[in-house]
Amino acid sequence: MSTKTPGRKASRSAIAKDRRAPAGKKDALRLLKGALGRPIGLERRDGSLRVVLVERRRAASVGDVPSVAQLCEELSARLLAHGPDYAAQSMRDLVRVHDVLDRRGWAGVAALPGQVLVDALAQAEMLASDEPSASLAMIIEGLRPLQSAAELRDERDSRLQDLRVGENLEVSESSHAEFDDFQRSWVGTVPTK
Repeated sequence: MSTKTPGRKASRSAIAKDRRAPAGKKDALRLLKGALGRPIGLERRDGSLRVVLVERRRAASVGDVPSVAQLCEELSARLLAHGPDYAAQSMRDLVRVHDVLDRRGWAGVAALPGQVLVDALAQAEMLASDEPSASLAMIIEGLRPLQSAAELRDERDSRLQDLRVGENLEVSESSHAEFDDFQRSWVGTVPTK
């Protein structure tokens, strides 16, 4: 019977071992060649920056959120997959959202008119129905609240425009007799409490 416990398959020394280390003889030239082939990055340790070798392959974690540049890249690839003429004609509002998102981020997209956002959201949902992806779903989820906020903003602006003085207000002089006539005509229309 084995003395090893079934839950542990590797020892602690095997976990710390670099899997890219060359097998066999460890001469300095092989170690240098292996180190130079790996990407280099900066890491903050103890308040100072250090140059470290970066692991090239990382498992995508569940909490990773794609950046705006990655979202734009995915959207660009999706739009161009149908052809540049199709994107320019049929998906022009989504192309406009892509351009603004790439240049000014989500704050720039929020400043777009409500109808552009409504059309862009419909176009993005159409693309997602053809071939769904996490990035496209994230763009759709980003557009929904912006579209609702833009519709409210447009509605508020239209109400303010209606209330501007001088457009709907008419002032004229009248006599007391005309006032009494108008007041008698209003008496039947005003509800009593």
